[in-house]
Amino acid sequence: MFEMLVDAGPHAGSFFLDTALSLARRLEAFACGFQVLPLQPPVALSFETSLLEAEEQSARARRDWWLAQCTQAGVEGEWEILRGDVAPAIAKRSRLADLVCLEVSVAGGARDVLSPEPDRALVQAAGPLLLVPSTWRGITGTRVLVAWNGSAEVANAIRAALPLLARAADVCVLDGEQACLPGITPSPLPLKAWMARQGVGAHWESLDQARQREVSIADVANRMGADLLVMGAYGHHWTSSFGRSQMTHTLLRHIDRPILLSH
Repeated sequence: MFEMLVDAGPHAGSFFLDTALSLARRLEAFACGFQVLPLQPPVALSFETSLLEAEEQSARARRDWWLAQCTQAGVEGEWEILRGDVAPAIAKRSRLADLVCLEVSVAGGARDVLSPEPDRALVQAAGPLLLVPSTWRGITGTRVLVAWNGSAEVANAIRAALPLLARAADVCVLDGEQACLPGITPSPLPLKAWMARQGVGAHWESLDQARQREVSIADVANRMGADLLVMGAYGHHWTSSFGRSQMTHTLLRHIDRPILLSH
């Protein structure tokens, strides 16, 4: 069964939750809502202990609310409390999930609950993430743009997105992979044949090398009305078209649609 983690703490917006649960229903997924709580320090003042206990009780009380949300959406789910620093706690739990859904602040960037800036540590440590802008309204995953460069990071993101790609009405692969030099560079991944075997019908476009990479992605996404972008994050392929840390940072800071990304 496909398992989704949904950051459904008290900061979560109603539109984000609607998007996540709607996606869970389409995928027939198990939706596990969670809230991250800090660990109690070994030595704490009485008021600190009281505050932590109040937060714990509040988080536990959200279980009935979350299960009611799942029932209303027609999905099976559960509620969990994660303890620890935000990024490590989510990253550890993500190892037993197929997708982690996080709301993204209006300012852009992977939300770490306390800051609107991209949390690179979370992106690099966690499993596949679905970042949903707080301004997003509507469904996601019906018209999908894949930013392809042949890297392992993008391949991981595509594999994570396969259940969505298989159900999408329109899939476009924006191909920015550098040409293979026979006998000099490694063989490219056979993405087109692999997608066909998985039952994913996609049309391909070549990256406009004369334009900035993030501009090309935005142009194609707007033209096709994409409601999901699939890409790699903070790749080590510094010469690849979609593998640069700066490009990932730029796209996250100007996010205007859901992005599924993987490291």
